[in-house]
Amino acid sequence: MSDELLSHADGALHRLTLNRPARRNALTPTLARALVQALDAVEESGVAELVVLRGAAGHFSAGLDLHWLRSLGEMPAVVDLQRGLGDFQAAVLAVVRCPVPVLAVVEGTAAGFGLDLALACDLRIASRDASFTSAFARMGLIPDGGSTFTLPRLVGIGPALRLLLAGETIDAARALAIGLVDEVADPAQLDAEVAALATRLTAGATASVRAIKRLVRAQEVGALEQVLATEGAAQLQALQGPEFRQRLAAFTARLAARAEGA
Repeated sequence: MSDELLSHADGALHRLTLNRPARRNALTPTLARALVQALDAVEESGVAELVVLRGAAGHFSAGLDLHWLRSLGEMPAVVDLQRGLGDFQAAVLAVVRCPVPVLAVVEGTAAGFGLDLALACDLRIASRDASFTSAFARMGLIPDGGSTFTLPRLVGIGPALRLLLAGETIDAARALAIGLVDEVADPAQLDAEVAALATRLTAGATASVRAIKRLVRAQEVGALEQVLATEGAAQLQALQGPEFRQRLAAFTARLAARAEGA
């Protein structure tokens, strides 16, 4: 298990924490693989009744780590992109297939693939200071974590298209209003609200809870797999396209300018 993911059994709960605070918990293939391994271990142990997934140091996840992407070189090999994309998408499927409910606790930033990961979870509770953005279109990319499927199912076609196409950032109150999250709590009360919700979610008979999740989500697993394959093909094309490269260069230049001004 990578130290980029903290995994802790806590009675009926299993707590998973994305632990790359210096990068606002941006995802790498290593972190994605660790998440899959941890969820597999939860299934194998058969002890947990609920998985609580959150990010360290006040952020959920800023999405795919562009530093990792740049490390692949100016023109990454398709096989390297495919391998990384496969790791990211495997994490989404592992969440959906997990035999017990997965609760996303969203603080700070949930952007890009970080948003996709939160959407894959069964329930979402957000801190009032949380923000949500797809961000893919702004970078010349395509959602690749299933949000073209999961987001419309949660909020409807219109709100989903607006969030995906315009790349807007919405706050927790707006996310609650459109159904993207199930509950919003003040930052000081977030842990207490998570604990209260966890108590309610683990009060049911374990066999019943597992069966209900399986029945509800089984209907979408096949469709989600197909969507991920389609998104992945479109994303591979976008990653190799000139528009993304131009936007990535501009993004890198802005970061360098900020660093010089600091």
